[in-house]
Amino acid sequence: MDSFTFGWRRLVGGGAVLLSLHLGQPVHAAAGQRRYYAYPIVEDKHGVIAPWYKGQNGQCDFRVRIAAETLKRYPWTDKKKAVAAVPEYVFNGHWRIASDGTITVPAIKDWHNGDLGQRAAYVLSGLVDYYRYTGDPAAIAHMTLLSDVLLDHCQTPADHPWPEFLISVPTRGKVYGQCDPQGMIQLDIVAEVGVALVRAYQITKNPRWLDAATHWAEVLALKRCRKPDHPPWNRYANPEVVRWADHQTGGVAFLLEFLDELLRLGVTGKNGSIIEARQAGLAYLRDDLLPRWTVNDVWGRNYWDWEDPVQAENVTEFVARFLINTPKEFANWRCDARNVLSLFLNHTSVSPKSNGDVYSGAWAYPESSGCCGRSLWYGPMELAMVYAQYGVMADSAWGREMARRQILLATYDCHETGVVEDNIDGGQIVAGGWFKIAHPMALKHVLGAMAWLPEVLGANRENHVMRSSSVVSSVVYGKGKIAYKTFDAPVGTVDILRLSFAPTSVKADGKTLPSRGDLKANGYLVKELTGGDHIVTVRHDGLQAIVVEGNDPQGMTEDDRLEYAGEWRELTDANASGGTIRVASTAGAAMTFPFAGNQVRLIGRADPAGGLADVYVDGVKQLVGVDCWNPSARAQQVLYYRNGLADGRHTLKVVVRGAKNPHAQAANVYIDAVQWSAATGDSGFGEGGGPTEPQRMIFGYAGRTDYVDSAGNAWRPATEFVTRTGHMTDSVAACWWTKRRRLHVANTPDPELYRYAAHGRDFAAYFTVGPGIYHVRLKFAETRKVKPTQRAITTIHINGKQVVSKMDITATAGGVHRAVDLVFNGVRPVHGVIAIRFTGHEGKEAMVQAIQVGRGDGGKGATPVALQAKTTSKP
Repeated sequence: MDSFTFGWRRLVGGGAVLLSLHLGQPVHAAAGQRRYYAYPIVEDKHGVIAPWYKGQNGQCDFRVRIAAETLKRYPWTDKKKAVAAVPEYVFNGHWRIASDGTITVPAIKDWHNGDLGQRAAYVLSGLVDYYRYTGDPAAIAHMTLLSDVLLDHCQTPADHPWPEFLISVPTRGKVYGQCDPQGMIQLDIVAEVGVALVRAYQITKNPRWLDAATHWAEVLALKRCRKPDHPPWNRYANPEVVRWADHQTGGVAFLLEFLDELLRLGVTGKNGSIIEARQAGLAYLRDDLLPRWTVNDVWGRNYWDWEDPVQAENVTEFVARFLINTPKEFANWRCDARNVLSLFLNHTSVSPKSNGDVYSGAWAYPESSGCCGRSLWYGPMELAMVYAQYGVMADSAWGREMARRQILLATYDCHETGVVEDNIDGGQIVAGGWFKIAHPMALKHVLGAMAWLPEVLGANRENHVMRSSSVVSSVVYGKGKIAYKTFDAPVGTVDILRLSFAPTSVKADGKTLPSRGDLKANGYLVKELTGGDHIVTVRHDGLQAIVVEGNDPQGMTEDDRLEYAGEWRELTDANASGGTIRVASTAGAAMTFPFAGNQVRLIGRADPAGGLADVYVDGVKQLVGVDCWNPSARAQQVLYYRNGLADGRHTLKVVVRGAKNPHAQAANVYIDAVQWSAATGDSGFGEGGGPTEPQRMIFGYAGRTDYVDSAGNAWRPATEFVTRTGHMTDSVAACWWTKRRRLHVANTPDPELYRYAAHGRDFAAYFTVGPGIYHVRLKFAETRKVKPTQRAITTIHINGKQVVSKMDITATAGGVHRAVDLVFNGVRPVHGVIAIRFTGHEGKEAMVQAIQVGRGDGGKGATPVALQAKTTSKP
């Protein structure tokens, strides 16, 4: 076996990198910590995670900017080293970054380049959304460079059994050169790249990209297995070169999303082959995988560098998101998506090497039960996006708050320099070596979380298209005028904008849309936020060109009023904001603009003749400059922006380098205008959020639908609890009683609540809640016929306070197979959660059958009976 096959996972999964362990602490895992990742802990007045970042734009917007800037300033390779001159991350997923932000690229071997497919998918997906959000044409330039390398150098030959198909895990071949088809062709990763490539096509309209993706899908459809009781696809096109099992489980969701993206564009395959393949994949997910939703590897087997037979965050994301996006196919999507998402908390928190847990009210957890030490950051960053979408689509306060807290904690990771600290105790574990995880992954998922929670995560006093059910193919952010186009506009097309102004006019294809009280038809809604911003929701079925206008507080200065030094020319350009544009290509030519405010944007043109320039803010050279190259001309684009500045006087300076990247026809730098704003305001970050309705969980219950008790209350499977069963262990197998242990349970109208259990020597359940006073009702039943010495003896802490000591469940209930409830009133959340810890006595297991947490008084419960101490007779 290659020494690197599990090398980095063994390294970061081991104890050598750990600074502290929290096993056995009774309340929350943050106890005793002073920092998370790169910054000291900041909590709100409720003790819940709060932003470390104080810029007006907000912590998530900051993280997006740094991720994008790091991509834009990445060192390039040349044709002496590689088959194409492109940013070196295209060929090499390894990187090093110094404390001052200097990036270097270490040499790699074939095996280490196996993350190419995942890297490409993250980059392309993130850039598609980044362009919509910012109007930065560099996104289009980079997606073009990357996509062309994939299609030119990373496909199988025409005579291959899987012809002209993406080699998604090129562990063989010439590094920086042609991929070898004997590298692993992992199908779910092919599909992940395919989704991103099709979405990128919808911006550039490059037919080659769509043709390639269509061909991949048709090959997938042709090659699918048609045998009954078999998955429609293996994990690999070439399993003979792989060292482990080739089972395809939840990764089928990647293929389904890929096929759906093509079907959305009307691509059905030869004789409807893509439609048929989709139906086969749907049946596998619906009929085989979802009924086994608690099985560990059902949502695993995705990472390229090991067998990955455990639930992993990538598959969890795609499965849950697919269920949410296809409610007509999955009537039970609300329960199924929630169950799969939250099961990951239980499955991944088993390892004492990681100690996934709740930190200042926010869940933080590793990639899986087998990786990656105290790197508890990119899993929550990825899944926060899905929790947010679930929260919106299911109207779930729980989902929204889980997302908000997780993304706030995860974005404690990044410095202005691009250095990322992914060890929750500080320092680097994964992010210092794997570029795709440090920034491309963050770009995609932070933008995704912002898109679904724009009110609390969006940038204050700025203008952004936060989300669209289509792909935004072009956007111009002008002063008081946001003009954008979507690739298409089928029935139900909806966009979400966060603006610094209230719209006075919204038009679609030149037609004025009405302001409405709902969006049952085309029109728009406006929601005013505190701090002066507005959320604008636009429905525009059948109409693609949207223009939103209003009284924008930002200022804009046209090119003819800026200060220039050196050789600049004025060009007439009908597409420019003022009808003219300035251009220079001689080194040293400069533009200077002093302004008063807290944010600034350089507006200009990008085209095939675009060149390079350096940027200075207040005399300090910025790490990222300007590259005006783009494969096709785009006007009024945001070439550079800087926000989060202190209110006051600032200076923006652009200095032409007289240089170009290897693809550019000339070294032209185009300046159209400068935008700036002194507007201030803050809509907040969601402080005091969280569900306040009753939460009811049955422990060990593996039903896909919630159980409804005799009073009409719904009880969901308990997944939000932590038990340290050991590195790479299965928490469900170890501590869930998933089968009914007893049909008859006395002393209750609802025996189903007492037939299952969580059991273990030490485990803790967490309820994410909003501020208030709550009750906790704990349900128990001893459903085993065991000797008194073998009974479950349970000690209970609530929020760190011992409330029960050495309780004998059988004695408390008055016998075996009898239900008994304990009730504790007047419980206040600590750090935004109610944490309930169960510990056994003298090596015995504790257990609990069900828990209800709700506001107000919960009534009266039983009096716990403690284990009787042994007595000895006197001689």
